[in-house]
Amino acid sequence: MISRKPVHNKRRSGGRLHKTQGLLEVKVRSEIAHQQRNRTVLMVLCKLILAAGLVGGAIYGGRAAVNRMFLTNPEYNLAAIEVTDDGAALSRELILATSKLQVGQNIFTVSLAKAREALAALPQVERVDLQRSLPNKIIVDITERRPVAWLAEAKATDPSSSEKSFLIDSKGVLFKPKRQLPEYLRLPAIYGAPVENYLPGETVDTPEVCAALELVQKNSDANRFRLQSLDLSHGYCLIATDAKRAKLTFGIDDIGRQLDRLGAVLDYAAAQGKEIRKVNLMVERNIPAILVDPGAPEPEATPSEEPAAKANAVVAEKVAPKAGDPKRPAEAARTVSKNSPKKSDSSSAALKKKFVASTQTVKRAEPVIRRAEPAN
Repeated sequence: MISRKPVHNKRRSGGRLHKTQGLLEVKVRSEIAHQQRNRTVLMVLCKLILAAGLVGGAIYGGRAAVNRMFLTNPEYNLAAIEVTDDGAALSRELILATSKLQVGQNIFTVSLAKAREALAALPQVERVDLQRSLPNKIIVDITERRPVAWLAEAKATDPSSSEKSFLIDSKGVLFKPKRQLPEYLRLPAIYGAPVENYLPGETVDTPEVCAALELVQKNSDANRFRLQSLDLSHGYCLIATDAKRAKLTFGIDDIGRQLDRLGAVLDYAAAQGKEIRKVNLMVERNIPAILVDPGAPEPEATPSEEPAAKANAVVAEKVAPKAGDPKRPAEAARTVSKNSPKKSDSSSAALKKKFVASTQTVKRAEPVIRRAEPAN
């Protein structure tokens, strides 16, 4: 039998075997490698500490320089606060107290954003702008809201003295007056809106209030008719009262055309030497109007007076002549109430003559103006 030699798990060494087997003989020096690694970590830490020291020194030095040059420099202490206000409702003391601006503060420590936000929160302020004027002045520019009317509760006889009343501008923004000005007392009052549901600074955009504001603005320059109050309680119309206690009914739509009709009725009344007591401008044709003599006392409102006024209704009808038709009359007058008492021929002729005399004035009126004479 052939006997085999036992195989031992032993690595053979030797220069020749290394070359024939392709092995690399490596000797690890653990102590030297550990020292080199520690030296590298130490160098990195030193560099980081040096960089942090440089950055910290720069920050500290920069802050010290800024404090010395600007923040603690007495030349930049606030010495003047210039307030430019286009109105008179906001006092200088109120503006400074709201913005928290004080003389003696460093101009760079004042937060203009916070001061602007505090002033803009006032409902009476429409626009505000703040800017620094170096070295020691701050300019405050304020634009106030211009009220056009009062929005008051129905029971308030004097809106300026009622705690539930608001001033309202042309955009419908409500605000409380900081102090009463003489021009506020001449503003018309708007009644019929739920004032108890509103807060200062809110915007009212209901159709009735918008129509009332449009009427107030378009009639602001009128000299013949000055609004005193507006009643919105009916919802579908506006009952306007002027300084002479005349009652004028406006619709909430097309205010401009209704004012044109009012101008025509005023011209007609002036030509007759009368004043308007009541008129309904919602009607485009056959405008109902009650005319009285100037200075006539206002009658007491009783249920029996309205049928009597209707019984004496008289219509002045103007028919525009067509081109080439000279036979057609320029104006005619007729009585529309069958219940009114018959008048004599002389009084009818005088009435027709009175209407024909005002042809030039009636030309600007609507095709038909109905005038109700008060009962004798």
